[in-house]
Amino acid sequence: MIVHDPQLEDQVAGVHTLASELEDHGFGGQLLAAAFRFEGSASDGHPVYWIYGFKTGTWWPFVPTGTKQERDNARELELKAKLEKELPIEPDLSKWLALFDAPI
Repeated sequence: MIVHDPQLEDQVAGVHTLASELEDHGFGGQLLAAAFRFEGSASDGHPVYWIYGFKTGTWWPFVPTGTKQERDNARELELKAKLEKELPIEPDLSKWLALFDAPI
């Protein structure tokens, strides 16, 4: 499902409400992640995604390079370092799932 809202706070609230409703109707176990896209956040113009993992309650950055299915791991680690005091970042890098070609 895609939730659009120009205000980040409202978008996060919408995703939370949607996830709560799905959980209330027995679909909580099927919720994997929510992705939030930020345009032009990287110096090279590639979008930056912050992914929220429902099962772990943690966040991780995802920065695709635009070349095939490659990611900018250095930029992801930089973002982790900058925001790990503000967000619960997933400590296990092997769980930083990529969402290539996500429709957002």
